[in-house]
Amino acid sequence: MSDGDPFPYRVKFTDIRVNPPPDEVSRARARKTRVCDHKGCDLEGSHPAPKRGGKGRHHFCAKHIAEYNRSFNFFEGMSQAEAAAFARAERFGHKRTWRFGTGPMAGKKSADQFDPRRWAGRRFFDMDDVAEATGNATSGRRSSLQVRALRELDLEADATPNEIRVRYAEYVRRFHPDSNQGDRSSEDKLQRVLRAGKFLKAAGLMKG
Repeated sequence: MSDGDPFPYRVKFTDIRVNPPPDEVSRARARKTRVCDHKGCDLEGSHPAPKRGGKGRHHFCAKHIAEYNRSFNFFEGMSQAEAAAFARAERFGHKRTWRFGTGPMAGKKSADQFDPRRWAGRRFFDMDDVAEATGNATSGRRSSLQVRALRELDLEADATPNEIRVRYAEYVRRFHPDSNQGDRSSEDKLQRVLRAGKFLKAAGLMKG
């Protein structure tokens, strides 16, 4: 140590990055899974989006799913009358409505709402979701909650038990931090996948 420079030591900054750049990780996963559907993009297509007309799905990377969502017109191809009917149904969450004194609360059921042995919460009034959330998986009909859980796994409503098991195992591996060099950016997706899998197992949709 000299009088002119009491602090001669200088910190030598080096690259201490642990995780590789996100784009490199995405490209590596794309080679194992699926590539973004945007022309010329080689990143992982991990974000599903409905195709125009509602038939099938695209899969985009984070950048191109944002661009697609900004330009997507849900009402494209609908007539003015169809768009107006959709807007009216949206006010009621696309649930069926009835005249007073008819519908699910008509007749004997109107008295059952006060019977705690028969009360089933919101589903008591619901005639759209015929199958219960944990009902018989072999009935051929799946409830809206079951369909929502299947969509979380990017599966169609008629997916077979084997398809569900394979996709669930694939997504748990793909989005787990241990499969991404400790990167926790997909942890939220992993939690949604785990919740969907737990629900589908309880509903018996993974048996077979």
